[in-house]
Amino acid sequence: SIPLAIEIVTTTTLAIGSKELVKHGAIVAKLSAIEDLAGMSILCSDKTGTLTLNEMVLQDETPVYFEGETQESILVCAAQAAKWKEPPRDALDRLTLGAVNMTLLDSFKQLDYM
Repeated sequence: SIPLAIEIVTTTTLAIGSKELVKHGAIVAKLSAIEDLAGMSILCSDKTGTLTLNEMVLQDETPVYFEGETQESILVCAAQAAKWKEPPRDALDRLTLGAVNMTLLDSFKQLDYM
């Protein structure tokens, strides 16, 4: 059985955590968001430029989870997903296609989908 006080303990813990996050400049709108964020290892976000310079850049260190993968091999996969033979459709496509070594894509064939 679940103890009756677990909801109170969880809410109190999250409230204390939100106060700590506010000290670091975070905006906490929902306590449940803290719990969701705690379970993430990577957060990919689409920023609007409100809190940034409105400029997307690739970080120097790319986290890889499989031996042999590199930033370059991941960019090749990302470029394939962006349909590298077509004009970029958005800012993320422009960033990816501008950073990838296009000669590495010569051995791949882009197919059209219905």
